[in-house]
Amino acid sequence: MLTLALLNHLIQQNVELKTRWQQHQQRVIALVLPMLTLKGRIDAQGFWQEDCAEADTTIMIASSALSKMLSGIQPGVGDVHISGDHALGMAILPLIQALQYDWRNDLTRLLGDTVGGKVAQELENLYQHGRAISHGIAAQVADYVRESDAAVVGQQQLQQFTAQVETLRDDSARLAARIARLQQKLN
Repeated sequence: MLTLALLNHLIQQNVELKTRWQQHQQRVIALVLPMLTLKGRIDAQGFWQEDCAEADTTIMIASSALSKMLSGIQPGVGDVHISGDHALGMAILPLIQALQYDWRNDLTRLLGDTVGGKVAQELENLYQHGRAISHGIAAQVADYVRESDAAVVGQQQLQQFTAQVETLRDDSARLAARIARLQQKLN
């Protein structure tokens, strides 16, 4: 089963967790995710092997937990339900949560250490450059939003404003001329 192979690949990449997985060998675990159920017996090496036996524990993870994890938020108690052997489920849950995928590892395995390392470095540089650009744009937008007096005026608005200033200047000049004529008549 492909999904078990992917899970085992993650376990293989996280060598520091393998001994903790091995502690639960011969136990059958069912992991129920939205739209996906993984069920397997943990073997002596700490990997999951397909097994049709009844699960010792079933860990059901709600879709809300996955969205929280992708957002960097710790899932809450209501996001996970454990049935069967509760102690086993509570021991397995942190192991599942600790699994992390390292794409650099697969890249160097596919392309070799030298080429894979260079490609990984270039991809990391591109990612960092993209993040720097997006942070710069976000900072400029935030500065613009904070500066309410520094509105950017379009060319048409500027022309209308200039025309209004010219009209006001002409009107004030006519008013000054009328006031001067009125004073001459009074004198």
